[in-house]
Amino acid sequence: MTDLWDGALISGRVWHARRGAVSRDFRYEVTSLALPLAAFEEGALCLRPDTGRIWQVRQRDFGDGTGFRSFIAGLLDPLGLAHCDVVLVTTPRTSGYGFNPVSFWLARDEGGLRAVLAEVSNTFGERHLYLVHHPDCRPIDRSDRIAGQKLFHVSPFLPRNGHYVFRFDAGTGRFGAWVDWIGEDGSTKLQTAQSGPARALDAASLRRARWRHPLQSQRVMALIHWQALKLALRRVRFISKPEQLARKKSEATDKVPRDV
Repeated sequence: MTDLWDGALISGRVWHARRGAVSRDFRYEVTSLALPLAAFEEGALCLRPDTGRIWQVRQRDFGDGTGFRSFIAGLLDPLGLAHCDVVLVTTPRTSGYGFNPVSFWLARDEGGLRAVLAEVSNTFGERHLYLVHHPDCRPIDRSDRIAGQKLFHVSPFLPRNGHYVFRFDAGTGRFGAWVDWIGEDGSTKLQTAQSGPARALDAASLRRARWRHPLQSQRVMALIHWQALKLALRRVRFISKPEQLARKKSEATDKVPRDV
């Protein structure tokens, strides 16, 4: 079975479920890349940084734009996790256009998954980093749920308050990320997930994927705006974008009881 840290294509489904006075489910298919950073930056994969026309992964689209490994090492080193191997789970630019609602940087050592950086982007060109880990950086089990304050405006139909609850599954042959938004009243307002099976990343599988999905990023952006129109037609309150907070990186370290 395919290990994400060997490089993989993930044929996944993205799911959003809005809860409350206006409930709505939103699903779409997406093919993501799992890129082990050492092999990726050294040019050992069939896809290389800043190359390609139909599919492309550009360094300046991620982190601080200076380099994948140097960026994530700067976040992991204070946690004592600079020794971890890191894989970036993301969607590529397609035919020159790129938009990643969220990319996940998975840090693993021989003990297991130690931390996940969720790099979240909105349609206004802004970005926030949520670094998810246990306070003692012990391995993150697939059943663990870890919470952190919501500090970033994503949707014009959701306020910037409450907190997120994160859960991850980075097992062999699969990837899953679940992020729920909990409002200030303690109720679940939005559930999101991205999950699917992983298959080996090689020249043949990459070629098939990029020719099947040459406009994937464009399609995702169109679907986001289509869902926004549906919410507007149902008279869901529109929230003007606030100025982004100066704090653009935060940590999610609060354990959530499994029976909650």
